[in-house]
Amino acid sequence: MKSFLPAVLTACLFAGAAVAQQSQTTSPDTSGQQAAPAATAGVLAVIDRDEVPVPQLNLMVDQVDDMDVVGPNDERVGEVEDVLGDAQGNAKAITVEVGGFLGIGEKQVILMLSEVSLDMGRIKTQLTKDQIEKLPAFGG
Repeated sequence: MKSFLPAVLTACLFAGAAVAQQSQTTSPDTSGQQAAPAATAGVLAVIDRDEVPVPQLNLMVDQVDDMDVVGPNDERVGEVEDVLGDAQGNAKAITVEVGGFLGIGEKQVILMLSEVSLDMGRIKTQLTKDQIEKLPAFGG
């Protein structure tokens, strides 16, 4: 599953880039700079390089992987599976493995880095376990 996910994300990234090449427009402002293609603006992909910084948490990707994620009452809600980055490779989100028991029924959801913080060596979110488990599944 872990090797399948990067392949799917890479395919989506390339598909978005192809669409963006067909639909690039210039910004309406007078500076003459081109606007970022809309098709790739929201595309995120797994960051595979461990040494990439995650400045929002003041850590590196390899330090964030497998960290516990806790809710507002310090209840464990899941574990970080991957760090996701934008087209420039900047960390923007994490995937969190939630739900299930002994690997059965688990799913991955996305939490934006702006929605989490580092707290005593864990990732903390204001979402409860129930709220996170109701988020749509990521990657299948």
